[in-house]
Amino acid sequence: MPDRREPAMSEAVEVDANLVCPVTGTPLHREGDDLVSADGTHRYPCESGIFRLFASAGEGAGEGSGQGDATKVLDTATSKVQEFYEEAPFPNYNDVDDVATLVKRADTSVFGRLLREQIPVNASVLEVGCGTGQLSNYLAATCVARIYAADMTLASLRLGRKFAADQKIEGVRFLQMNLFRPCIRPGSMDLVISNGVLHHTADSKAAFMSIAPLVKPGGHIVIGLYNHIGRLRTDLRRALWRVFGDRALILDPHLRKPLSPDKRRAWIRDQYIHPVERKHSISEVLGWFEQAGFSFVSSIPKIIGDFTGEEKLFEPVSAGRPIDRLMAETEMLFSSYGGEGGLFIVIGRRSA
Repeated sequence: MPDRREPAMSEAVEVDANLVCPVTGTPLHREGDDLVSADGTHRYPCESGIFRLFASAGEGAGEGSGQGDATKVLDTATSKVQEFYEEAPFPNYNDVDDVATLVKRADTSVFGRLLREQIPVNASVLEVGCGTGQLSNYLAATCVARIYAADMTLASLRLGRKFAADQKIEGVRFLQMNLFRPCIRPGSMDLVISNGVLHHTADSKAAFMSIAPLVKPGGHIVIGLYNHIGRLRTDLRRALWRVFGDRALILDPHLRKPLSPDKRRAWIRDQYIHPVERKHSISEVLGWFEQAGFSFVSSIPKIIGDFTGEEKLFEPVSAGRPIDRLMAETEMLFSSYGGEGGLFIVIGRRSA
């Protein structure tokens, strides 16, 4: 088995050409254990292997930029979500003992398994909103790729970084980052993943437009969002829960599974009391793709036909007609997709 030692702190803070100052967008250089912007005005520490590259959406906008009110809205929602996950990072590692356990569990997800099987060798992969980094650690442990695990919540990143260090997982770099102020060089990533994240911002489209430029021409983006129809079952359960309390949770199929108390609590918080949540349609996302210079590649669930365990995630399939997409979303409502929260995934390719 290859030696997967975690680099020493002195190595961990070496300058990475793919990291930039989130405020100025300029390259970073090293001063001691800090990364510093080219003009020396912005300094970012590396704390226990986590690069603290977080900047507010309004930072550096300047007076009279006309962005004041918009960035305040973004920053207010960001702070709410940040506080929410600082209190209870999701998901935790309580029942994940080692890499083998993590891989075994992650492989039960068809999407996760297909992703790690199909990521190109030596690809640069960014996960935006990695939470505790379970997907990033899984990919770093099973793929020959450079993984960047970015999240705004320090408590979540600490759990992911600790697991990586304890299990000697190399090839993953943890970043505290605001997706509205990316610290990644534009056009540097072969693959950007943001699954279940953008809908927890004040403006999902603006969030997408902020991370889309990070993809290389010819590279791919994977985004997972709550569907406006597929999530209606959760909306109903949430309304009943507010009236009848925990008795209504008997209707949640996910909570009928043998979950640990921590996982049960985390699911209830995430699905029923999250402070910021939005819903979207597949056609809406295709509009974002077109505006940002991306073409549709594939989706989960598929728009036409059934999704199988042998799908080629990065091979283009038909996006169908608007009525096909509406039918696929309606079918979510009556399938396991709707029962498990109504999340859909769309994959796009940036024009070369």
